[in-house]
Amino acid sequence: MTRDNTGDPMPTSRLERDIEALLFASDAPLPAARISAITGDTPTKDIREAIGALERWYRGSSRSFGIVEVAGGYQLTTLPEYAGIVGNLFRARRKMRLSQPALETLAIVAYKQPLSRVQIEEIRGVNCDGVISTLVERELITITGRGEGVGRPYLYSTTRKFLEYLGLKDFRDLPALEELEKEIERIDLIPAPEAEGAAPEGEENDPADADRGAPRGGGGETETA
Repeated sequence: MTRDNTGDPMPTSRLERDIEALLFASDAPLPAARISAITGDTPTKDIREAIGALERWYRGSSRSFGIVEVAGGYQLTTLPEYAGIVGNLFRARRKMRLSQPALETLAIVAYKQPLSRVQIEEIRGVNCDGVISTLVERELITITGRGEGVGRPYLYSTTRKFLEYLGLKDFRDLPALEELEKEIERIDLIPAPEAEGAAPEGEENDPADADRGAPRGGGGETETA
């Protein structure tokens, strides 16, 4: 690092500049191993040191963004105090929230993974086919194996995208169940193109969108016992 005319340290090594460019261009967290492979098998120790130097520079120069470690990787993101102004940029974008049945199902998978559809239904007491399909489609859960027994049922676990939504480094950082449910309730989903104007099973349109004149559809989950 050198210093600019304000006295703040600036990134000077090629590795620091390369990492900054990669994080800026990526729409998902980049693991240190992935950055290492892209930059020519750079030792991960050097990767982490360069990221630390960049983060110190951002903080020291009062930038509106920084580098966070999330979902097993690193990501360039705006700081929490700028959430309001950044939110204004996307105000016209229609968002969806998970329905209560989907929230419950996602919380069950998060804490008891991996588990099968039948195990989920035993806990919830209702049919969960539609909700599970929605969570898989939204890449919040995924099939991670097969269980024992008749038919060797698929086993479901949460995904890296789930960690990204919650801003967690890994599954060991999962909060207590009550806090997790609150965090999940704040997850905003951008509807798939084919779902424009209607909420798929397991999702609900954000009520706040009504004030913006956004189209609303039939949200919620139809369950069968």
